[in-house]
Amino acid sequence: TNNSNDYSHNKQRLTHHINNTQHHYQQQQQHKMGKKRRNVQKGDDDQFNLDKFDDHTAIKNDHLASTTNNSNNNNGGGGMSRAAKKRAKKRAKNSSAVTATTTADVSNKESARSSDAEHKSILKQQSESQKMQLPLDSDDDDDVTAAIQLKEPQVMAIKPDKIKKKKKKKKKEKSNETQLVSAKHDEAKMEDDNNMDEIDDDNDNDDNLNIMNNNDHDIEPELEELLSTLTPMQILLLDGKDATTITAAESNESNDDEKEDEAAAQPDAEGAINPKHVIGDITTELRARILLSSLLSPSGVTVNEFYQQYWGKRPLLAALDDINENDDDDNDDNEPSMKMSAEAATESANHITRLDGFLNRTIIDEMIRKNKLRYGLDLNVTRYTDSMGNGLRHRITLDPPPKKKKRRSKKNSIGVGGDDDDDQEELEYIVANPNDVWSNVDTSQCTVRLLRPHEHNDNIHSLLSVLESEFGCMVGSNAYLTPLNSQGFAPHYDDVDVFILQLEGYKRWRVYAPFNKRETLPRESSRDYTEKEMEDNMAGEEMDVVLGPGDVLYFPRGWIHQAETVSRPLGAPKMDGVKDDHSLHLTVSAMQNWCWADFLEMLMPEALESAATSDKSTSLREGLPKNFVNYMGTMHQLDDDDGETLPEGLKQASAALKSGEDGEGVDEDALMELKAQQRIRAQQQHFKDEAKKRIMRVCKQAMSMLDDACDQIGKRFLSDRLPPALLEPERALTKEAFANNAANYHDAAKKIWPNTLCRLARPGIARLVIEESQAVLYHCNDNSRVYHGTPLSPMEFEIDDAPAIEQLLTTVEPHWIMVKDLIHGDIEDKMEIAQTLYDEGILAAVLTESPDRSVQTG
Repeated sequence: TNNSNDYSHNKQRLTHHINNTQHHYQQQQQHKMGKKRRNVQKGDDDQFNLDKFDDHTAIKNDHLASTTNNSNNNNGGGGMSRAAKKRAKKRAKNSSAVTATTTADVSNKESARSSDAEHKSILKQQSESQKMQLPLDSDDDDDVTAAIQLKEPQVMAIKPDKIKKKKKKKKKEKSNETQLVSAKHDEAKMEDDNNMDEIDDDNDNDDNLNIMNNNDHDIEPELEELLSTLTPMQILLLDGKDATTITAAESNESNDDEKEDEAAAQPDAEGAINPKHVIGDITTELRARILLSSLLSPSGVTVNEFYQQYWGKRPLLAALDDINENDDDDNDDNEPSMKMSAEAATESANHITRLDGFLNRTIIDEMIRKNKLRYGLDLNVTRYTDSMGNGLRHRITLDPPPKKKKRRSKKNSIGVGGDDDDDQEELEYIVANPNDVWSNVDTSQCTVRLLRPHEHNDNIHSLLSVLESEFGCMVGSNAYLTPLNSQGFAPHYDDVDVFILQLEGYKRWRVYAPFNKRETLPRESSRDYTEKEMEDNMAGEEMDVVLGPGDVLYFPRGWIHQAETVSRPLGAPKMDGVKDDHSLHLTVSAMQNWCWADFLEMLMPEALESAATSDKSTSLREGLPKNFVNYMGTMHQLDDDDGETLPEGLKQASAALKSGEDGEGVDEDALMELKAQQRIRAQQQHFKDEAKKRIMRVCKQAMSMLDDACDQIGKRFLSDRLPPALLEPERALTKEAFANNAANYHDAAKKIWPNTLCRLARPGIARLVIEESQAVLYHCNDNSRVYHGTPLSPMEFEIDDAPAIEQLLTTVEPHWIMVKDLIHGDIEDKMEIAQTLYDEGILAAVLTESPDRSVQTG
């Protein structure tokens, strides 16, 4: 998009094919919003897909899948370890063995569905091939037209016809085998019904998880494996224009290194693709997926496998195994041991340095000195030790307490206030002296915890911002520097899922499963546990591992953990310049206050209020039953009406009533007491039935308000999250980049025109809601890196502007939309809306030096 010649060439080649086209989305949104718009062209128009006007468009997965088969893992930056590959081979062998031993009954069941599966696979391939975009270097106008016409509505129209022909062709075959297939289906259904009773409640949602996780952002396994060999810093900073390696000493790279990297950017003799050259051509959403894949790559677990098997369930270790470990499976090619050692040494060096560039002790020292970090707010100095001398260790904090300071209230506009009685106390936190901090670390074996290191570190901010796009929730960070043979915190669990990124040194982690169901996936962090409590309750799963530089450890919220800095293990390599006299790790946290309970806390009160004020029913406003407190409540609970728990006298009376006898020989008082209990039980059941009706009415109302609740929690997410750290391909299309290079643009390119191409700068950074008959737009572009440091500033629009705004917010990379194709009756309003969002910094645009003046304005 920065290359004006390429843009003009493509524009001239494509624009004449879509002069009369319009987004198919217009008709859908008109129906959805229930508004008739003026001057909207009707017909079989479709959205103009200008993917190829963006130099950073999504790459062709099919093409890469065919070319990456010959690629190797010598591109540096980590990747799967040899042991991880070995485990993958073993899993493949085990999978083959299981398949070979599958019973004939299962084969028959699968064969009954094989034809449908084949047909679905064919349709999927045809659909994917139709969605492929035309290469930029094509000069065939017919091909361009065909590419524009291959839209989803037409693909969907093809599918029923093919299905119909397929069914006609096999109609006779199915009629001959109906009874056999039906019998097998019934047998399989009975077997499945029997097995369903043995499934734990916690695993009932696995299918739903698969549906939610296998979204549009999935990536081909071959492409994921290729790109995950890049380091996180390369994924964040490379823009695809070159293949330069990003390291902590990026500014000191020599010209020789640049030449080597340029050579590495070209395919090798076998046609392998260098991932450094490819990473700039994928969308930000896919780049976020690759970033997570890169962090997990040493484990050999893909992102989809991580979400299905580990996310919120159990820990995962992504570490490099002992490089001196050799077995028969590793040496499949019978290569000399010296060559294997060289490969292992290279792999180890890449792994140890793969997380470089985020943080180290020098950077922390500069951060403390430059930003005047404060005890209690920005950092903590702690130690886990036996300070009482009784053999019991506990955590102590060495932070100086804040000072209390009175702040005199100011007089208001009418002169009221400002008296001594109106003075308010505020806390003044002590600024940390760097010399004192390091003295506590080096001499007192204390741990330094940095709170929000992303506030002052752009690389960490970029890491968290991209992960927020992947997880769809707020992501935060802390950093911990602990000296050798020391521990900073007591055993505890957190209310967040965490990723431990080991940056320097070695740390032993002991992670324990939650003690009980109540503490599984908790909504609040725990207190500090004592060592005795840990010994008494360690009956569940336990992980005891040592993390070294480049290792990553994930564990869900609720998993108890403690960590201690240790010396370099015997099997770990000694690298020049790599310090191991302390441990430094970055903790990335996610999923705080982001569970179904949080969503329902937002939904149910609103649903209750809406149902109670309904003009269609008064059931929730009706009075409670008379004297219901005299038979409802804990003190009025009765035993089950089975007669087994009744006293002996009441048992006889109950048996007499059930048999229809006249009650002769039964104690009259017992009979009266039994009838009283039956009357109370009937009243209780009636109350429960009435309450159930009203609860179901509230639930029904809640189901109709799901979208409203999603808007509310979406607004909360925008308020909680970090400001977007736009990657270079994203930033180049925003107002900020234009302002920095305004002198290089023609005057006509300094505003939005009808033929300007627009889209949201990054998916998910803005949201449109309807509030009090107004279209209100919320965005996080102006957020602070401090949690809730800056409140949201909503932008209000007329309700007629809502469809056009929604189009702009839902058009994301790699797609574009022209301003003139927005749903609105006035072209000037279209331009004004786009210009407003562009000026706000949330819209990306391809500015043109040849404005479309054919549309009358003014």
